[in-house]
Amino acid sequence: MNLNTIALIMLAATGIAQAQNQAIQIPDELRTLVQQANTNYPMLKQQQQQLQAGEVRVDIARTSMRPNVAFNGSYAYITPVPQFAVPLNGQEVVAKLAPNNSINTNISVGQTIYDFGRTDAAVRQATDNVQILRRTYELTQQTLAYQVAAAYYGVGFLQQGIAVQDSVIKTAGANVKLLAARLENGDALQYDVLSEQVRVKIAINRKIELQNQLERQLATLTYLTGNAQPGTDQSAQQFQLGTSSAPVQLFDLNGQFQTAAAGNKDILLAQDRVKAAETDLLVNQRAGQPSIGFSGSAGYKNGYPLNVEQLRANMVAGVNIVAPIYSGKRYKLQNQVAQLNLNASRYAVDNANAQLRQSIALLNADIRSNQNRLVNLETQVLQARKALEIANARLRNGVITNVELQSAETGVEEAELGRLNFQYQLLLNQLELKRLLGEPLF
Repeated sequence: MNLNTIALIMLAATGIAQAQNQAIQIPDELRTLVQQANTNYPMLKQQQQQLQAGEVRVDIARTSMRPNVAFNGSYAYITPVPQFAVPLNGQEVVAKLAPNNSINTNISVGQTIYDFGRTDAAVRQATDNVQILRRTYELTQQTLAYQVAAAYYGVGFLQQGIAVQDSVIKTAGANVKLLAARLENGDALQYDVLSEQVRVKIAINRKIELQNQLERQLATLTYLTGNAQPGTDQSAQQFQLGTSSAPVQLFDLNGQFQTAAAGNKDILLAQDRVKAAETDLLVNQRAGQPSIGFSGSAGYKNGYPLNVEQLRANMVAGVNIVAPIYSGKRYKLQNQVAQLNLNASRYAVDNANAQLRQSIALLNADIRSNQNRLVNLETQVLQARKALEIANARLRNGVITNVELQSAETGVEEAELGRLNFQYQLLLNQLELKRLLGEPLF
């Protein structure tokens, strides 16, 4: 097999990424991996439990306006007790003012009648906290999906890189044999053979490094999905032979930024926190409001004169009013803290918007740069292939030096690896842009 044929094999091993206008083709096995991640990722399970706990807290807040019913019972033996003697029919009768066996049992009922909106504010506060937990869960879920996708396509990128190194090893190995034969015939130097052998070792070491990175990517996929053997057979399909790289459309920051901000999960989370801070302020404003409640009890107790030992039915009912008068400026200071937290939350929204604008601007620059470099690399690949064809012809005719041969081989290798790298970077740019815009992966 000659060098020209081997170069074509190298080209077939790498290919060109099918970059579409943010419309990345999602293989079925990637969909499966994302679903496995949603099912198995520990942090999502943790946040699911926190979300359920938050929903229970909403129900807890609502119970403030519901009645409280309790059974109460007490017994105490008392001695001595206050008593005095009363003459009756010529005899002294001992009259007790308290029983030795004090018994009191009753069913008590407490019910808040009106608390001037404090319970409603507490329910709203708990509901807002649930919304924050739900938004955090959605953000984690979205980030997780894109992490899985990045690792998945990273596997395909590394597999292609290993294929390129295999071709380099095969090419250089064939050249070692050819140069060794020429050395025996006196047409080459020992230096030429040793130099080409060094090139083989360098390519082998690069392949080992790529294999190490591949194992690390697979380990990341296993961690994210909980699958010990994640399917990645289709991960290299994003890199196909013979298709042109469709230009990726840059995002219009001036005309479409509001649309991006409306879908960005980080901004939505910051806005939810503003709403929660507003509710916290309301809760603190109503903390100093009075409350009106009903309390009552019905049961049996002893200790009533004149027969203090006798159990008698008793009932208590009344209305309680609690109106704070002075609390050492506590409520005023709490309101001040809540207002400051609200201001900080509003600034956080501004910061999230600014970060989104900056991130998209940086992505636009990266996309533009990667696309321009890809165009240049397309030309570089063609030139490198042509140079390798010339070197191959000169090698057959015995008029090429070892330096020229290595230069031609290195040119093809670097061009192919460079193009593959920028294709992968452009794909990551598209994924990151979709994530920033709040778009689902599929």
